[in-house]
Amino acid sequence: MTVFLAIILLALAAWLIPFYYNRWRLNYRRAKPLSDKQLQLLGETLPLYHSLNPQQQGELRGNIALFLHDKTFVGCEGLQVNERMKVAIAAHACLLLLGRKNACYPSLYSLLLYPDTYVAQETKREGYIETAGHSVRAGEAHYRGPVVLSWGDLEENLQHPERGHNVALHEFAHKVDEEDGRFDGRPLFERASEGANWAGVMNREFARLRRRAQFGNLADEAPSVLDLYGAQSPAEFFAVATETFFTIPVAMRQLHPQLYGELSQFYRLDPATLMRGKPSAV
Repeated sequence: MTVFLAIILLALAAWLIPFYYNRWRLNYRRAKPLSDKQLQLLGETLPLYHSLNPQQQGELRGNIALFLHDKTFVGCEGLQVNERMKVAIAAHACLLLLGRKNACYPSLYSLLLYPDTYVAQETKREGYIETAGHSVRAGEAHYRGPVVLSWGDLEENLQHPERGHNVALHEFAHKVDEEDGRFDGRPLFERASEGANWAGVMNREFARLRRRAQFGNLADEAPSVLDLYGAQSPAEFFAVATETFFTIPVAMRQLHPQLYGELSQFYRLDPATLMRGKPSAV
């Protein structure tokens, strides 16, 4: 009996110690303040930061501190990764986590940064036929793996937010999407009630974008600010909708009010209201 109890206690300890250590580690890393230089870069690369309330700002800074400590940034093709690059990417990645319980992308360990668009090998399957080729990309997110970004494209996105593109937001939306184990355009909701209307709204908007991609701007269709790249799949639609939501929120709220409402509920933010009277920028 004594041996049995000892085994039970050892099993509990083996489970509880890592659990509480990880919780302590996350809190400890989040409590580490950003340097003055990092705070300056945060304000420069994420203007929306200044419009957040103090609690949201503190939460964002904590997640950025954790992100910068836990993730490895690797420069490719001779790119020298600097602090501006790290803070800009961490800020946009962590913006998507505000207000939700998270471990700050625990399955992400490294980020590969290219100086500009890069060429990646691509495999396509159609039935029993598989073809390999190459494609030019600005970014990609691997399932349970690294995020790859073109810094040149992200820098241009930051300089021209009015175009509605942000490759960091796009790729990290994919990482948010994978939290439930699939790239399917439906992220993991904390409460089932939060996603009650998600499927209906997303399906309608996705179908609307696919019609536009196939037939162009039809006379009986309302105008759209969503990039046609989102018509490829529900996962790409979610990523495109996310970057549009944060970069040109006022236009999105006007032209896609239901879609905007779903994203606002999920991301716990209303950037159109926060950025009222200011340029549309994340």
